[in-house]
Parts: sequence; structure tokens; C-alpha cells
Amino acid sequence: MKFRAFVSVLALLPATSVAAAPFSSGDWEAARIGGTCVVYNNAPARDTSGSLQFSFDVKGYNADFTYEYAPYTENEEDPWAETDLVEITIDGEDIWLGEEMFPVGMQAPNKLSMTSGFVKDIAAAVANAETNVDISVERESLGETWLYGRFSPAGFSESLAKAAEMCDFDPENLPES
Repeated sequence: MKFRAFVSVLALLPATSVAAAPFSSGDWEAARIGGTCVVYNNAPARDTSGSLQFSFDVKGYNADFTYEYAPYTENEEDPWAETDLVEITIDGEDIWLGEEMFPVGMQAPNKLSMTSGFVKDIAAAVANAETNVDISVERESLGETWLYGRFSPAGFSESLAKAAEMCDFDPENLPES
């Protein structure tokens, strides 16, 4: 009988970072890797590529939002120039947050990253999306806008909530990093 009571108490204890298994909902997943929780999409829509990723340290510090163009290799031309502008479209409407996303540069020429102070805003925008989240880049030298990735928001809110639980933070009230 004492063994059953002990097992019952153990079940009530919070999972440690070692025991925290990845969580999946819809087209999104959440995982804790050491002291960082990540929320990432499973796959882009047909005819687009790449991945979206949110990351948060414990208590929500160092919040980050990135898009990574997946088919890029070092043997090809960079997918965009540092002067190109990012456009984020939610359910067919451009949102102002694209102005806060920039090419990372030489260390990761296939990545776009958002100014950290706006991560809670993009998380809220993705959580409120109904059909799709698009990442496009206005290719200044070509005079064209290229759609790089289209992503479903299905499961994002649940995955974000799980990451918030794993790393003990409030997505709507992230600390200044």
C-alpha cells in the first residue's frame, strides 16, 4: 500500500527537463532542450519550404522568432540580400511585424530573425490566424516579392501553451530580454 501512495505522489510532481517529451498538436510541436523551449512547425504548405521556430529560455527570457529557408546550401547564392524587406501575411493580410524581421547575415544567410521585443506580438498573430501564415521577401534587386513559406496555424496555440508550461513563462507577458 505504501508503494502505491509513493507512486501517486510521484505522478503529481512536475516533469523535469530530462523527462519532458516533445509535444505535438496539429502542424506544430513543442520541446524542451536543456533550458530552452522551442515551438516549431512540422512542415510548410506545398510549393513552399522552410520552417518557423519560436524559442524561449526558462521564464520566457531571450525570446526569438525565426524563419529558416530549408533547401539552402552553401554552394548556392544567398536566398535574399540584407537590404531586402520581409513581409508577414496572416490569412491574406500583410501585418506590420514584417518590418521587425531581418536577414541574419553571413553567419546564417538562409535565416530571417525578428527583433526580440516583438516575439509576443507575432506569437499572438499566429495564435489568432485561421488559415495560413506566409513569409515572403521583397527582392529589391529583382523588383519582385517571393513567397518562401506558407504555414498552417493549426495546433500552434496548444504547442505554445505546452512550451510555456515546460519553461514556466507567459507568452502574453514575456520579460524584457
